[in-house]
Amino acid sequence: RKELADDYLSQKKILLIDRDGVINKKAPRGEYVTTWSEFEFIPQTISQMKNLSMFGFEFIVITNQAGIARGSISLGDLEIIHSNMCDYFKERGINILDIYMCPHHWDENCDCRKPKPGMFLKASWDYKFRLDETFFVGDDERDMEAANLAGTQGILFDEEHDFNFSDRIIESFKEH
Repeated sequence: RKELADDYLSQKKILLIDRDGVINKKAPRGEYVTTWSEFEFIPQTISQMKNLSMFGFEFIVITNQAGIARGSISLGDLEIIHSNMCDYFKERGINILDIYMCPHHWDENCDCRKPKPGMFLKASWDYKFRLDETFFVGDDERDMEAANLAGTQGILFDEEHDFNFSDRIIESFKEH
Protein backbone atom coordinates (compact mmCIF):
# COMPACT_ATOMS: atom_id res chain seq x y z
CA ARG A 1 0.00 0.00 0.00
CA LYS A 2 2.78 2.42 0.88
CA GLU A 3 4.50 1.74 -2.46
CA LEU A 4 1.26 2.50 -4.30
CA ALA A 5 0.81 5.73 -2.35
CA ASP A 6 4.43 6.75 -2.92
CA ASP A 7 4.07 6.06 -6.64
CA TYR A 8 0.87 8.12 -6.82
CA LEU A 9 2.35 11.01 -4.85
CA SER A 10 5.60 11.14 -6.84
CA GLN A 11 5.73 13.91 -9.41
CA LYS A 12 5.34 12.63 -12.95
CA LYS A 13 6.01 14.49 -16.14
CA ILE A 14 2.80 13.67 -17.95
CA LEU A 15 0.89 16.09 -20.15
CA LEU A 16 -2.73 15.40 -21.05
CA ILE A 17 -3.52 16.67 -24.51
CA ASP A 18 -6.57 16.85 -26.77
CA ARG A 19 -6.33 15.52 -30.31
CA ASP A 20 -8.58 17.40 -32.77
CA GLY A 21 -7.72 21.08 -32.76
CA VAL A 22 -4.50 20.65 -30.77
CA ILE A 23 -2.48 17.78 -32.28
CA ASN A 24 -4.20 17.86 -35.65
CA LYS A 25 -6.34 20.33 -37.54
CA LYS A 26 -10.03 19.91 -36.87
CA ALA A 27 -12.40 18.86 -39.61
CA PRO A 28 -15.13 21.41 -40.42
CA ARG A 29 -18.02 21.54 -37.96
CA GLY A 30 -20.16 18.41 -38.15
CA GLU A 31 -17.46 16.47 -40.03
CA TYR A 32 -14.73 14.16 -38.81
CA VAL A 33 -11.20 13.14 -39.69
CA THR A 34 -11.96 9.63 -40.95
CA THR A 35 -8.72 8.52 -42.64
CA TRP A 36 -5.00 8.93 -42.06
CA SER A 37 -4.74 10.94 -45.29
CA GLU A 38 -7.10 13.55 -43.77
CA PHE A 39 -5.04 13.80 -40.58
CA GLU A 40 -2.99 17.01 -40.66
CA PHE A 41 -0.61 17.74 -37.78
CA ILE A 42 -0.39 21.23 -36.30
CA PRO A 43 3.35 22.02 -36.59
CA GLN A 44 3.60 24.32 -33.56
CA THR A 45 2.12 21.61 -31.34
CA ILE A 46 4.59 19.03 -32.60
CA SER A 47 7.54 21.33 -31.87
CA GLN A 48 6.23 22.07 -28.37
CA MET A 49 5.66 18.37 -27.67
CA LYS A 50 9.22 17.70 -28.85
CA ASN A 51 10.47 20.42 -26.50
CA LEU A 52 8.56 18.89 -23.59
CA SER A 53 9.86 15.42 -24.52
CA MET A 54 13.44 16.67 -24.27
CA PHE A 55 12.54 17.81 -20.75
CA GLY A 56 11.29 14.28 -19.92
CA PHE A 57 7.56 14.60 -20.53
CA GLU A 58 5.30 11.86 -21.83
CA PHE A 59 1.79 12.34 -23.19
CA ILE A 60 -1.70 10.98 -22.80
CA VAL A 61 -4.22 11.92 -25.47
CA ILE A 62 -7.77 12.59 -24.25
CA THR A 63 -10.23 12.84 -27.15
CA ASN A 64 -13.95 12.80 -27.91
CA GLN A 65 -14.69 10.85 -31.09
CA ALA A 66 -18.45 11.11 -31.66
CA GLY A 67 -17.87 10.19 -35.30
CA ILE A 68 -17.94 6.56 -34.17
CA ALA A 69 -21.43 6.88 -32.66
CA ARG A 70 -22.60 8.85 -35.70
CA GLY A 71 -21.31 6.18 -38.08
CA SER A 72 -18.82 8.47 -39.83
CA ILE A 73 -15.80 6.37 -38.84
CA SER A 74 -15.34 2.82 -37.61
CA LEU A 75 -13.39 1.95 -34.50
CA GLY A 76 -10.93 0.06 -36.73
CA ASP A 77 -10.30 3.11 -38.91
CA LEU A 78 -9.83 5.27 -35.81
CA GLU A 79 -7.32 2.77 -34.44
CA ILE A 80 -5.36 2.99 -37.73
CA ILE A 81 -5.24 6.79 -37.42
CA HIS A 82 -4.09 6.56 -33.79
CA SER A 83 -1.48 3.91 -34.57
CA ASN A 84 -0.04 6.05 -37.38
CA MET A 85 -0.11 9.13 -35.14
CA CYS A 86 1.77 7.30 -32.38
CA ASP A 87 4.33 5.98 -34.88
CA TYR A 88 4.87 9.53 -36.17
CA PHE A 89 5.51 10.76 -32.62
CA LYS A 90 7.75 7.82 -31.74
CA GLU A 91 9.96 8.57 -34.76
CA ARG A 92 10.44 12.07 -33.32
CA GLY A 93 11.22 10.96 -29.77
CA ILE A 94 7.77 11.84 -28.42
CA ASN A 95 6.24 9.15 -26.21
CA ILE A 96 2.48 8.74 -26.24
CA LEU A 97 1.70 6.65 -23.16
CA ASP A 98 -1.93 6.09 -24.08
CA ILE A 99 -4.99 7.40 -25.85
CA TYR A 100 -8.27 7.71 -23.99
CA MET A 101 -11.14 8.05 -26.40
CA CYS A 102 -14.87 8.56 -25.91
CA PRO A 103 -16.78 6.99 -28.83
CA HIS A 104 -20.19 8.09 -27.60
CA HIS A 105 -22.69 10.53 -29.07
CA TRP A 106 -23.20 13.65 -26.95
CA ASP A 107 -26.83 12.59 -26.35
CA GLU A 108 -25.74 9.35 -24.64
CA ASN A 109 -24.84 11.19 -21.42
CA CYS A 110 -21.84 8.96 -20.72
CA ASP A 111 -19.30 9.74 -18.01
CA CYS A 112 -16.33 9.81 -20.36
CA ARG A 113 -17.32 12.45 -22.93
CA LYS A 114 -15.75 15.82 -22.25
CA PRO A 115 -16.79 18.09 -20.56
CA LYS A 116 -17.26 15.26 -18.05
CA PRO A 117 -13.98 14.20 -16.40
CA GLY A 118 -14.23 10.41 -16.82
CA MET A 119 -11.27 9.98 -19.19
CA PHE A 120 -9.08 12.16 -16.95
CA LEU A 121 -9.99 10.14 -13.87
CA LYS A 122 -9.34 6.82 -15.64
CA ALA A 123 -5.95 8.01 -16.92
CA SER A 124 -4.99 9.20 -13.43
CA TRP A 125 -6.00 5.85 -11.96
CA ASP A 126 -4.24 3.81 -14.66
CA TYR A 127 -0.97 5.80 -14.58
CA LYS A 128 -1.01 6.81 -10.92
CA PHE A 129 -0.58 10.55 -11.33
CA ARG A 130 -2.10 13.48 -9.50
CA LEU A 131 -4.46 15.52 -11.62
CA ASP A 132 -3.82 18.62 -9.49
CA GLU A 133 -0.17 18.50 -10.61
CA THR A 134 -0.95 17.89 -14.26
CA PHE A 135 -1.84 20.09 -17.23
CA PHE A 136 -4.35 19.46 -20.00
CA VAL A 137 -4.05 21.28 -23.32
CA GLY A 138 -7.35 21.61 -25.18
CA ASP A 139 -8.84 23.87 -27.81
CA ASP A 140 -12.32 24.74 -26.58
CA GLU A 141 -14.28 25.67 -23.48
CA ARG A 142 -15.63 22.11 -23.02
CA ASP A 143 -12.01 20.97 -22.71
CA MET A 144 -11.37 23.61 -20.07
CA GLU A 145 -14.56 22.62 -18.22
CA ALA A 146 -13.46 18.96 -18.24
CA ALA A 147 -10.02 19.91 -16.93
CA ASN A 148 -11.60 21.99 -14.17
CA LEU A 149 -14.00 19.18 -13.17
CA ALA A 150 -11.05 16.75 -13.08
CA GLY A 151 -9.06 19.13 -10.90
CA THR A 152 -6.28 19.63 -13.42
CA GLN A 153 -4.89 22.82 -14.91
CA GLY A 154 -6.34 23.59 -18.32
CA ILE A 155 -4.45 25.45 -21.02
CA LEU A 156 -6.57 26.76 -23.88
CA PHE A 157 -4.73 26.28 -27.17
CA ASP A 158 -5.50 28.31 -30.28
CA GLU A 159 -3.46 27.42 -33.35
CA GLU A 160 -4.09 30.88 -34.82
CA HIS A 161 -1.92 32.47 -32.13
CA ASP A 162 1.67 31.64 -31.34
CA PHE A 163 1.03 30.44 -27.79
CA ASN A 164 3.87 28.48 -26.24
CA PHE A 165 2.31 26.10 -23.71
CA SER A 166 5.54 24.10 -23.32
CA ASP A 167 7.40 26.97 -21.61
CA ARG A 168 4.57 27.44 -19.12
CA ILE A 169 4.53 23.74 -18.27
CA ILE A 170 8.32 23.46 -17.93
CA GLU A 171 8.44 26.52 -15.66
CA SER A 172 5.73 25.07 -13.45
CA PHE A 173 7.69 21.84 -13.01
CA LYS A 174 10.92 23.72 -12.27
CA GLU A 175 9.12 25.50 -9.40
CA HIS A 176 8.27 22.20 -7.71
